[in-house]
Amino acid sequence: METATKYQPRVLRGRTELWVPHDDREIAFAHPSVGPNNYRDVGAQILQAGQQVPTGDYTASLIHAAYCSKAKDEPEFKNARDIMRGRWLWVFNRNGWTSKGVYVVQDREAIGRSQPLDIKDLERKLKGGKEIQGVRFSKDGRIRFAPKESYVLGERTPEQLAKDGFMIASYNVEGAEKCAEASATKRYKPRTYGVNVSDEEDIEQRVSAVIVSDDRLRFDGDGWLDGYDNGSAFGVL
Repeated sequence: METATKYQPRVLRGRTELWVPHDDREIAFAHPSVGPNNYRDVGAQILQAGQQVPTGDYTASLIHAAYCSKAKDEPEFKNARDIMRGRWLWVFNRNGWTSKGVYVVQDREAIGRSQPLDIKDLERKLKGGKEIQGVRFSKDGRIRFAPKESYVLGERTPEQLAKDGFMIASYNVEGAEKCAEASATKRYKPRTYGVNVSDEEDIEQRVSAVIVSDDRLRFDGDGWLDGYDNGSAFGVL
């Protein structure tokens, strides 16, 4: 008869980790990626594995490592580039596009478009935060607002991309610079995608993703097909 114990038999096997510089420290991504599947299901699988979903801040560090680091030729980073060439790399940000600008909310629970964003609630959470390069940040940094005059949607130079309000709201200041540097490795200029809203009362809710198309990096903030099953993501350990 087995002795009662709070511990259970388990097997721990090796796993591959992609370590990248991030915000004066290091973070690790689990390899292989989760997917392809839709935004919410990929997020749910990552969370169920006890990992964090990659918000824009995290994703920028992975993209930069895959394109600009000394380790970029390692098979795992090459795999990250291959994924972006063939399908979406989900970025776990919820975007609320309005006539005055865009709210970017880090989607740490992989909610996607399943729950509505409320402008009054977002504004309440932004109060008492800080402003960086024209973009407002909540105290905890999880909610940002980029006014319409701070960004331009469409083709940008890498230098413009680094200072673009939507990119800063999505990927943070350091992340926007990293995305810009990565985009400079491609033949054509990067593009940003979002929603132009004219009605003052409307809020158009979307999610984010990155993909390589026509030899350029595309930073999409207008993804409304979060049920589209051709995206992947790397969990953050």
